Order: sequence, then structure tokens, then C-alpha cells
Amino acid sequence: MQSLSDSFQFFDKVATLELKKNPKYAKFLDWCTEQGINLERIDYPLAFGPSGFLVGVGTSKQVQKGEWTLRTPCSSRIDYETIRNSSGVGVIIKSLDVNQDFTLALYYMHQFLLGAESHLYHPIQVSAPADLPFQWTDDEIDFIQDIPAITQIRQMRAQALQDADEIYIKVLENGCLDYFCPGEQTKENFINQYLEAWVITQNRIISFGFNLKYYSIIPMIEQVNHTPGRSSIWQVVDSEGSVLTENSIGNLNCYCIPGIEAINGKSFLPPSEEVFETIISEVPIDVIQDTTSYFVPPEGSFFQLVSSHDLEVGESIPCSYGDMTNRYHFVNYGFYLSNNESNCFSIKLKISGKEQTILLHQNNKHDKFLSLCKQVLIDAGLKTCTYSLVCQFAIDLIKQQYAIDFGKSFDDAEQQIEEFDSKRKRLAYEYKTEQKKMYSYHITDLQKLIVSKNNTLFN
Repeated sequence: MQSLSDSFQFFDKVATLELKKNPKYAKFLDWCTEQGINLERIDYPLAFGPSGFLVGVGTSKQVQKGEWTLRTPCSSRIDYETIRNSSGVGVIIKSLDVNQDFTLALYYMHQFLLGAESHLYHPIQVSAPADLPFQWTDDEIDFIQDIPAITQIRQMRAQALQDADEIYIKVLENGCLDYFCPGEQTKENFINQYLEAWVITQNRIISFGFNLKYYSIIPMIEQVNHTPGRSSIWQVVDSEGSVLTENSIGNLNCYCIPGIEAINGKSFLPPSEEVFETIISEVPIDVIQDTTSYFVPPEGSFFQLVSSHDLEVGESIPCSYGDMTNRYHFVNYGFYLSNNESNCFSIKLKISGKEQTILLHQNNKHDKFLSLCKQVLIDAGLKTCTYSLVCQFAIDLIKQQYAIDFGKSFDDAEQQIEEFDSKRKRLAYEYKTEQKKMYSYHITDLQKLIVSKNNTLFN
């Protein structure tokens, strides 16, 4: 029932009414119909979230589990191949011979320049760019305090600026700057517009969900938001409805193991066997080998989302990007999830001379963690350990890890949110508060164990 759902599952009626007053959405829906996108089971735009801040796609009628909710012609996609095979600016971009990311960003830069003359004018009008932390000022980034996140954000900014500089030189050398850079054709202006286009494309691309050969931007499907704990099946079907390929999440698990970014670096690739052997988790980690055959959808095929749940009218179309931590979401998409079951932090321990990493997920048990802590104490020379001693040692390790991750004591008082007049600093505060809840949960749970077990020996 709707009364039992959270605000991200069912739309905010008042905020949605305000959204629908904006004519850009009606024009976009007309454009979708012209492209052959089937809108009969969806309602857009709908406002979701505590204050209706999240624009998304919901149902216009009841949908049964196993029924498709949204169907889009594969011919409507925009990707490396469709751009290079198009006339006009596609020919110019092809001559530059650049990678997928550059191709998409340059194409969107050209669409911005065309304005209302662009074929993508209406989709662009409803594609609000994310405010990614790498775009923030140094002071705003430092306010996040999550040191691993800050490191990744600065790496992203450095790489994005390096890429922008590289593509600027290539465009300048080929004498086609005026195809991508309206206004003053300075390096600074080009780089600013490149980053704007890059952010839009990176937050809209779809690949693994439909097992696509190229990163693709797919009208309307790109508007479907991540819904933790709920999913749809991603399918490509032919004109007769026969399934050509399908996937249950937007990214394969081997690319988004929760917490792996803290161990394996920012690449988010599957860890090597050597690294994986050092990872211990209370929550099972499924490492799926990527044996997918990536393909280019054939002529006349369709992308479609098939719901894994019964849906009521006005319910958000469920979609899972994959098992990702809040740090991953925050760095790469500029948002976080409350009570994210995939959220976790890591603690490194030396067990019998070998380094091990324990992943402590939101609300998981502590059996493996406490066993590791006991082994550390035994390695240090203790012959017997009580539950109280092991639990207190575990608490100390968590507080120590918090100090490493945030550069401050766990027990330090937090600045009050009312003092912030910056939306970015408010978001940073809310993010780090949500992160701290993970550490707090484990500390509180271990403190309860100390009381309940008293001086019981840890066997």
C-alpha cells in the first residue's frame, strides 16, 4: 500500500502539479511520441523524494510483475556508432577519431550550439545536469570531509580537465572549433562547455543494462531513476517481442562490488584473485565473470523495461543501477541514498602476518569481524579473550577507521545544519552524516553485545 512506501516510491502530488505546469515536459512527450516511444503505461514527469526534488518516471496504470513498463525503439539511441554514421557534425567528429566519451560530449556540445534547431532540443531541455562534486570549489570539496571520496573527486576533476585540454587541442588543430563552441572561442570557454556536456552524457549513458557495445543515451529510459532494493529487467526485443538479451541490473556486479573502491582504487573493476582473497565480508559478494556478448541492436528492435514487481498507479518505475555504496553514488552522480543496504566501510587488519580487509555493511552482523579481532588479539599474545575485550577492541578499530576516513574524532561534535546557506555544503553535511550512521550502528551494536555478554569468554 502507498501508506507503507517511502517518498521515492510514490510521487509527490503537489510537486508534480508544479512540474507539469512547465510546457517543456509536454513538448518532450510529443517529441517522444514522434520517435515511436511507447508511453501508454508511464506518467512523466513525476516528482519524488521528501520534497519532490527528484524528477522521474512513474506508472500511469497498474502493472503486473513480468509486464513491460517502457518500450523505446533502439533506433532512437545516441552512441558512438550512430553519431559517426550521421551526416553533418557526425562526419567532423568521425574525422577527429576520438573515443566514446569524447564523441558523445562533442556531439552534445554541437547540439547546445544549435539550440532550438537541434533534433535533441526537447530531450536536452528536460535533462537537468547533475551538480557533480568535481565541479565544486576546493572549499566545498574539503567540506565533505570523507577523505577517500575527496581523493576520488580530485582525481575525477584532474582527469576531466586533462581530457578537456586534450580534445581542445585536437579540435583546434583540425580547425573545427566553431562547430562546438558558441560565443567566445577561447580555451576557457571551450573547456567549460565541454565539461557541461560531459557531465550530462556521463550521467545519462547506458551500456551494461542492455549489454550494448557502446555507451548509449536512450530517450525516456535515461529519465528512470535508481530505486534501491527494487528492479526491472533490462531487455532488447525484436519486432515480434522475442528477447534478444536481458539483464537484471544496470551494471554487472563484477563492476560494482560494494566497497571495492576503497580497496581496488577508482577503476571499480573486478579485483584480482590475489586482492579478492584478502577481502572478508559478512554480506555475500557475488563476483560475476563478464562473459556477456555485447552487441549493436539490430534494425527494428526495441529497448524495454520489464517490472520485477507489481506496480500501483503513480509508483516509480523500478530500476537498479547495481550494488553501489553511497561514496560511489556521491562521487559519480552527486547524490546519496538513505539506508543504502550496499553502503559499507572497510577496515584493514593484519592476521597472522597477512593483511585482510573486512567490509562492514550497513546493518550487517559482526560474527566475522569479531572473529578477526579475536585473532589479532591472540596474535598479540593473549591466550584467552572475553566478549567485552574483543567488542571493545572492535569499537576502537571502528573509531580509528572513522578518524582515518574523516580526519576527525568520531566523538567530535558536528556543526549544525542550520548554519549552512550553501546547497552544496548542506548536501555534503547530509552525506557525511549518513556515512557516520554506518559507524554509529556498528559501535552501538557492539556496545550492546558488551552488556549482554558481560565477561563471557569468546570461544
